[in-house]
Amino acid sequence: MATALSKVSNIRLKLDVKTIRDSGMGEITNAATGLVVTFNKTFVDVKSITITPARNDTDAPTQGYDFTDVPNPTSFTAFLYATKGASAGNKITGNFSWTAEGI
Repeated sequence: MATALSKVSNIRLKLDVKTIRDSGMGEITNAATGLVVTFNKTFVDVKSITITPARNDTDAPTQGYDFTDVPNPTSFTAFLYATKGASAGNKITGNFSWTAEGI
């Protein structure tokens, strides 16, 4: 039995993957645990998550999230943090909006 070899050169591969955007709003009622946010859309991979606090008071909270980067992610946990006064850096409750982007 004969064995044959072939040489292939100049292979071109084009991937066309559309970016998916998902968004929503949430309310953190337990500062210690934050809020688990479930995506509305199906992602293969999430590239970015943005959280925007919806507070009109003078506290001007900042935000954070806990996200495990795994294939086909389904959720993340959102947190809000105080930025002023004696409670600065502590987790707080409040409303927020979020946006996730990926493929």
